[in-house]
Amino acid sequence: MTTEAPTEGTAAAEPPDPARLAALAPEERRQSLDRYVRDEIGRLLGIAADRVDTTGRTMYSLGIGSIAGLELQCRLEAALHITVDLQRLLRANSAAELIDCLAGQLGPDGAHQRSAVPA
Repeated sequence: MTTEAPTEGTAAAEPPDPARLAALAPEERRQSLDRYVRDEIGRLLGIAADRVDTTGRTMYSLGIGSIAGLELQCRLEAALHITVDLQRLLRANSAAELIDCLAGQLGPDGAHQRSAVPA
């Protein structure tokens, strides 16, 4: 039996603290979430986080189908203590759309919003 070396970009991402995110300025919050979401998508797809295109491709064209989407949903919900609608996540026009929604939801004014990804 042979074992393969770990794929670059598959290490577990350290989730940002939701309370710390709420205290950040909007752009800093978005940047922190961008790094985290890229890390998680890269980990799911077995690619380096810096190779994840967050603006030019839909979630589906990135390779986030129903199973990977469910895994991403579970990871985001557990780490950020929010609710992410799977169907909306899968239909997102880009990872940037998801990141922007998460950033707004986790800000001081969005703390009462519990569902990520716009309708």
